[in-house]
This record gives sequence, C-alpha cells and structure tokens, in this order.
Amino acid sequence: MGFLFPGFLFALLLVAIPVIIHLFNFRKFKKVYFTNVKFLKDVQLQTYSTQKLKERLILLSRILVVIFLVLAFAQPYFKDESDKNAFKNAVVSIYLDNSYSMEAVNKNGSLLDEAKRNVKDLVDAYSLNDKFQLFTNDFSGKQQRLITKEELLDELNDIKTSPIVRDYQSVINRQQNFLLKQQQVEREAYLISDFQKQNQESLNKDTAINFHLIPLLANDLPNISVDSVYFLSPFHQPNQKENLVYKVTNHSDKAAENIPVKLNINGSQKAIASLNIKPNSSQTDTLIFSGLIGGWQKAAISIKDYPIVFDDILNFTFEVKKQLPVLAIFENQSLQNIKFAYQTDAFFKFTEVDLSQINYSGLSSQQLIILENLKSISSGLTQQLKQYLDNGGSLTVFIPLDADIVSYQSFFKTIGTDYPTSLVSQNIKAKNIDLTHPIFTDIFDQTPKNIDLPIANKYFTSTSFTKTTKEVLITGEGNIALFDVFKIGKGKTYVSFIPIEKETSNFSQHALFLPMLFKMALLASKEQKLFYTIGENQEIEIPNINIPENQNIIIKKKELEVIPELIKKPSGTILYFADQLNNQGVYDVLLKDSLLASFALNQDRKESALLFNNRDELSKIFGIDKKNILKSNAEPITKQIETANFGIGLWKLCIILTILFLLMEILLIRFFKDKNIKAA
Repeated sequence: MGFLFPGFLFALLLVAIPVIIHLFNFRKFKKVYFTNVKFLKDVQLQTYSTQKLKERLILLSRILVVIFLVLAFAQPYFKDESDKNAFKNAVVSIYLDNSYSMEAVNKNGSLLDEAKRNVKDLVDAYSLNDKFQLFTNDFSGKQQRLITKEELLDELNDIKTSPIVRDYQSVINRQQNFLLKQQQVEREAYLISDFQKQNQESLNKDTAINFHLIPLLANDLPNISVDSVYFLSPFHQPNQKENLVYKVTNHSDKAAENIPVKLNINGSQKAIASLNIKPNSSQTDTLIFSGLIGGWQKAAISIKDYPIVFDDILNFTFEVKKQLPVLAIFENQSLQNIKFAYQTDAFFKFTEVDLSQINYSGLSSQQLIILENLKSISSGLTQQLKQYLDNGGSLTVFIPLDADIVSYQSFFKTIGTDYPTSLVSQNIKAKNIDLTHPIFTDIFDQTPKNIDLPIANKYFTSTSFTKTTKEVLITGEGNIALFDVFKIGKGKTYVSFIPIEKETSNFSQHALFLPMLFKMALLASKEQKLFYTIGENQEIEIPNINIPENQNIIIKKKELEVIPELIKKPSGTILYFADQLNNQGVYDVLLKDSLLASFALNQDRKESALLFNNRDELSKIFGIDKKNILKSNAEPITKQIETANFGIGLWKLCIILTILFLLMEILLIRFFKDKNIKAA
C-alpha cells in the first residue's frame, strides 16, 4: 500500500484531541440530595460498567473518525511494487489515429469523435504540472513539442480525418524518440485507434516507457474497394484498342451482387461493367475501350458502395504518345531497309545519324536506338550506351558482315551480354520463334503451323553464359541462337546474330522484319506509374527537361499550387513534394503554361479491410499487460488511468468509514442510556 499525499499523515496527531477530552472530563458536577444514601450506592453499582463501555465506544468512534478522515486526504492505494515512479511529474505522449477508418460509427457516434472524448478524459487523469504531446497520422513538425493541457484541448478540436496511414511500429518509434529525450520524468505513451490488423506479429519498444492502448470498437460494416489497375500493354497509341485490368475486393462476409463499375477518361465515360463478388474475396476483370487522342489522360475507375466511400474511386493517369522517337546510328552508309520500314508509319519519328555526328546528350530522349551498320564501337559510345540502358533505354544491335569482332566483344562484355565469337559461312534456317514473347504477340491472327522463317548463308556464333538475362527469340538448326534479347539495368538490348545485308540473308525482306522493328520500338516505352499512394509516395519522376533560370516547375490541382524540390538524375527528374499533397485526385506538372506530366494520388487501401485486433492479440503484438489496454466503452477513462497508474484508490472507502463512525458516535450518545437510572 502507498499514499499519494503522505504529508497528510502528520495530521494523525489529531487523534490526541478526543483522547484528551475523555481523559479530562471538564463537565461541572451538580449536587443531588437523596433522602437515603443507600439508594445512590445501588445506582452507581448498577451503571458503572455500562457507562464505562459507552465512553470507550464513543472514544473509539471519535478516534476512528479522525484516522479515516486523515487517510482520505492522504489517499491510500494498492499498487505493484515494480512501479516506483508514480510520484514524478509525467510527460504523456498521445497518438490519435485519424485515418479514414475512424469515420466508422458506433452507438457513441463516429470513432474519431469518441477518440477525442477519450483524450479529454485521459488528460483529466493527470495533474496541471504534467506535460503532453499530441500527434496524429500527419506526423507534422508542430506535433513534436511539449504542450500544456489547455493547449492540447485547443489542438484537439482542429484534428480531422487524414488519408495517411501509419503502421504501429512507426507510431511507437515516434513516441519513443520523443519521450526518451525527456529526463527525470515518468514517461507515458497512449495509442488511441481502432487497431486494424497489420502485418506485424510483434513490435519493438523501450521498457522505460509505459505504453497504454485504448481500442475503439465500430459497428460491423460491409465494404467494397477498387484496389488496383494496370494495362496489358505499357504503350498507348492514338485510336488504338486498350485493355485495362482492374481489381475489386469485397471485404464483407456477404456476397456483393451487380456492383456497377465505371471508367471515365478526361471526363467522358469510356466503359462500364457489372461484378458479382464472393464474400471476402477479390474479382479481376478487363475493360476494353479505344478512341484516345494524344497527350496525358486523366482517368478514374469507380464503384458505388455505402457507407464507406473513401476507396470507391481509383484515379490514374497515362500518356498517349503522339510520336515515338527512334534513332539509328550508322558508319559511312546507312541501311535503307530500316529507314523504309519506319517511314511507312508517321507515328515513328525516325532519325539517322552518322557515328561522327552523334549528340550524346540527346540519346536519353530516344525511345529506341539502333546500331545498324557500325564496323566498330568506340569506348566512348560504349559508356554512353551503357548509361542509356541502365536508365531504362532500349537498344537494337545488327552486327554487320565487316564487323570488328574484338570491338563488338568488348562492347557486349561491358554491357553484360553474350557476344559474337566468329562469322560462320554456312547456310542456316530459322527453326523456332518464341511466340509467347511480347515482341511476337498480336502479329499473327492465329498461331501458324508451318511458318516461313528467315534463312541466311552466314551467321555469327555466340557465347552462352548462364549468368546473363537472355531470352532467345529466334533459333536455328542445332538450337543456335539467331536473335536474342537481354535485360540490362532498367533497359533491354536486342541482338541479331544474323547479318541483315541482302547478300547474306533474307531477314530484312522477310515478313517478320517490319513488325519486329515496330514492336521493339513500341515495347521500348518506359512503363510509367499509373498512380501513387498518399503517405507512401512523396516523389514522382518525369523525363529530364531543361528549366530556364528564374522559372519553377509547379504542381497544380485546381487552386492548390506547390513548388516541388527538383532532383536531377540520368534517368529523369525527381519531383519531391514531401507531405504537401494529401488530397486524392489528379495533379498537373506545369512549366509556365506548358503541361509536362500528370500524376494521380489515391488513399491507402490498407484501411479498406475492416479487420481489427482483439485484446488478446493487442497484448501479444504490443507486448503489454492487459491491464494497460483500457476499455473505451466501460467505466470512465479517467478512472481506468488512475487505477492503472496509481493502483486501486481507497480514499472513497475512507470517506465512507468516516461518515459511518460519525453516525456511530451520534447513535451512542443519543440511544445508549442506562435504563436502571430511570427506574431509580
């Protein structure tokens, strides 16, 4: 047992007052004359023992009144011996979950409103000298300071729901980093949340901090969410058919039937669908549409689902290219068959340049680079192409008949692929092609049985290293590799071991040649991110651009404008906007009035699954005793905190006993009388 205010125990000396009163009876005696002294003696004999008992009981009751009144002020309590810091000033860190799941309701209203009431009750359990930290999922800088109770209540009124979701370990780390800086105080940490399930089996926390949880319980609500989208092809062309795959999840225990799905692009409805989804499962479907024009497309796929609506819309953006830049590098003389192939479609912006006139700074802007007739590859060009591939570029190499084998070997070794070993003068015919590879998909209306494949009278033999990322597209007799593709860094390299000169092979005149050139360029398109998640992504990447002095890139959405931090990289420009963008929607990246890119932000879908941890699970995950998991729907939070921090208080019991002994004294004085005196 302990006392909150042990100084009041000195008042126990007041017990001496009733003792003194009983020891020294200050009552004045009155003479009473009796005719016969014998009668007086009989009365004294009969009442002495009774009177003595009455006086002692009154004395005892008065002593007990004083004792229990003093104890009530000292506030005794029962508490574990392990807690030795109960009397220090406390610094209390309070985490209030303000994610969208806190918009759920129960009999007390929304969970966020209930959480705010719990915070008010919580701070009432502490004294005026204690200090507080209040923070939410926003993790803003102003929440990293000590505040008083009054300041906390002012900030509490301004808290609103946020799209940002934090895992419990991040919350604990933030509390620990703050509290461990506070010295010579009792460190208390509270987490108020609905405690949705996360992929965390246990958490790391400091034992110098007392952690408490206040879980909030919501009514069971069904929920359906649009989780993700992706295109079957990363490249988008004007007026071409598009295949968009989307995923919708039913998070309830009941089947969802006839869920309407709509796709809007640039404000126009492009496709609709209807889904039936089994309980606690996901459904994937494909929307087919066309009719897009060149430029950035602002799209959204949506459903209708009440009452939880924050995850019913998924915004995304993508670019439809108006033209595709392709660069061919030759030495002395170009090969006309490649030029003629790309000039058949105005969509390809085909450029040829002599080896001596290459603009190395412009290589990064090319969708595809083709080495078509180079006798040798210099070390300078090798390094530039290696950097181009590492940053996501695509390269096609046609090895000419008069190639310097040593030079080509050095080039291929540098980029990390198989390399040619010798030129073999022998007839060879292609036997197999990998029809499953994207470069051959959509070329044939149906799978051909006896397909006519290229033939050659000369070819290059090559190495076959196991550590390369090779995909064999065309093989000849004896399983000889004739056309391969290698993944290099973020990019890829296509290598033809069949020379394309007319006197050597019919490859450049074959029906496969033109579609392969087209698909190599189309597949070279860098697959951009369709959407980003609020709270997880704080930067986006756009192609490198030259920004004039005294001009800034602006991220804009309606009236909101943000100037991001720019980070230049070889692969592109990174726009860093930190936590300045917290609203779902589509944002434009502008340089003056010129649109550079568009990107979409969506709320985190972690909140969509309405699964919550129970008390046993929370005790295991957080590694705390169940007595530190408070009940928001039971007795007042203030009372629970006092019990948790200061043990079981006995001051109320002391007040009750004080009143009882006062009543006992009154009853003794009023009703405890000697009947024999009356008879005499």
